[in-house]
Amino acid sequence: MQSSRTQSSRRCGFTLVEILVVLVILAIAGAMVMPMFFGLGGMEAMSAARIIASDLQYAQNVAVTSQTSVTVEFNLGADSYGLSNASGLLKHPMTNADYLVDLRSQHGFDHLDIVSASFDGGYQVTFDELGSPDNGGVITVQGGPEVYRIDVAPVTGTVTVTAVEP
Repeated sequence: MQSSRTQSSRRCGFTLVEILVVLVILAIAGAMVMPMFFGLGGMEAMSAARIIASDLQYAQNVAVTSQTSVTVEFNLGADSYGLSNASGLLKHPMTNADYLVDLRSQHGFDHLDIVSASFDGGYQVTFDELGSPDNGGVITVQGGPEVYRIDVAPVTGTVTVTAVEP
């Protein structure tokens, strides 16, 4: 009789291993959820800056390979930009849709703002057949407290991304 009572009292409660497994699962879930509530703006700004820099380099490469001028025009009010040539908007190589990037409509860019785009006073840069921009310029993006600057060097068209210190 006594052995059955000992066995039943041992089965009440959780083992240390079970508690540790639950804590590990909660920690992983918390690590995945917390960035969504805190500090996401900085990641958005960095990602957007890299996307814009990649698209500027893509426009430059298309200009060289197609031997036609390619223009990147920014719309600050809509947080968007498009890539075009003399025939109109380019086609995106992955989606085959018009190459128009609207950051507001993309998932994960809720707290992002294209603060400025200045190319010799305008909002566009055109790469010629040699990949040279018609003028250098700067695009600034902000997500939360984080600000990134995308520079297009005059003559060479070198694109760089740098974090702006507050």
